[in-house]
Amino acid sequence: MMAEATFAKARIAGAILAGGQAVRYGGRPKGLLETVTGLSIIEHEIRQLKLAGIDEVIIVASDLEPWRDCALNVVLDLRSGVGPLAGIEAALAYYGSSYDATLFLPCDLPAITTTEISQLQAAFTNNSALVAVATTSDFFCEPLCAVVHNNLLKTVSQAIDDGERRPQRLWRNAGAIEVHFEDATPFFNINTPQDMARWRARLEKS
Repeated sequence: MMAEATFAKARIAGAILAGGQAVRYGGRPKGLLETVTGLSIIEHEIRQLKLAGIDEVIIVASDLEPWRDCALNVVLDLRSGVGPLAGIEAALAYYGSSYDATLFLPCDLPAITTTEISQLQAAFTNNSALVAVATTSDFFCEPLCAVVHNNLLKTVSQAIDDGERRPQRLWRNAGAIEVHFEDATPFFNINTPQDMARWRARLEKS
């Protein structure tokens, strides 16, 4: 059993989960959609992670091809058909003991900033919980926006073997600490062309 202590000196790496099929976007990889700044969503996320002090970032995907032009290592899921937990498992396995924890983001957050990333890091390093996960103003859990201790690899793998497919339930069972964000805007995710239209309309009004 791990000692009850904070992870104040934890080494945290980053992983962007890009393994989804983007069915509602016609199969087009959502992370490659362009934001209003001219960067793709995934380029925006990489920049924010780096600015928050996360020096090593990988993309975790079920297919290498769409991400060949990204200047990052692409790690393939270790198994298929199990949803985002497959990417989480692959990232934890990839980093192993090289880092203490991994900060995860899905690949479809055009508004995430260093502020949210830094708050997640701080919550993890200042507590003894093995997971710090974001929740928004309506207390909706954002299970793919989380810092996860790499020691949870076996727990994640066993959960998948047992049929678990919901990261939120796994984090709850692991005693996750919730990091509450009053403003849900940074966690707006793009699932459909309509979502992108709403996002652009929101920016035009701001």
